[in-house]
Amino acid sequence: MYEVEVRVAGLWNMGAKLLRDVISSYLWRPRVSGEGSALGHSADLRVVVYLLVGAEVLVEGLMDVSMVPPAWRLVHLLWIALLIESAVTFGAVTRRNPHRVTQTVLRVRAGLLDEFALPLALVEGVRRERLSVKGRGVRNVPGRSEAVACNVSGTAELVVDLREPVILRLADGGALVARHLHLAVDDPASAHRVLRGLWPVEGRGPLRAAGVLVECRLRPVLASPLPAWPG
Repeated sequence: MYEVEVRVAGLWNMGAKLLRDVISSYLWRPRVSGEGSALGHSADLRVVVYLLVGAEVLVEGLMDVSMVPPAWRLVHLLWIALLIESAVTFGAVTRRNPHRVTQTVLRVRAGLLDEFALPLALVEGVRRERLSVKGRGVRNVPGRSEAVACNVSGTAELVVDLREPVILRLADGGALVARHLHLAVDDPASAHRVLRGLWPVEGRGPLRAAGVLVECRLRPVLASPLPAWPG
């Protein structure tokens, strides 16, 4: 059984990454194109966050005019600025850090800055299924055997079925057994086409995930491409 460590950014690296993403977002810099195909995620969640923060800022602004004493208005304005900056940071991080698929590896964004990588040879199939699971990051799906949700929060739209169970080692020392990965993707049909069009490489090779060298036996997964996306 394969064992993969879920990579969690350290406090210093997390702060630097957040700052870099926010500054790049303000400067309208294009997202850095890494190796392979990028699969965006969390677009629906970003819209919800923007709407909630926008409504809150509107209410707070009205309160600032009518209810907040002049001596406290500067503090209140700083609070409003913090709300806006939090929404911008969330949007920048989720938009600029997509899932990635190469010819040999599927790299999953499992939270705001958490990720893990699996050999593409383990992927048996991919299908669309909307599923809402409480919590955030990597977590079990209640009532489903070997099903693990890997999203920031909210709804997952795509299921990646694996040929065999995989052990996911979490940062807190726990472990989850995953055979079905529920991922958030902005365009499930496009993600299906990308995964269907990639072929694993025959042979044997190492996979490096989270700084840990994991031996993987890469082998053909399918005798033919995955079935066409249902109309």
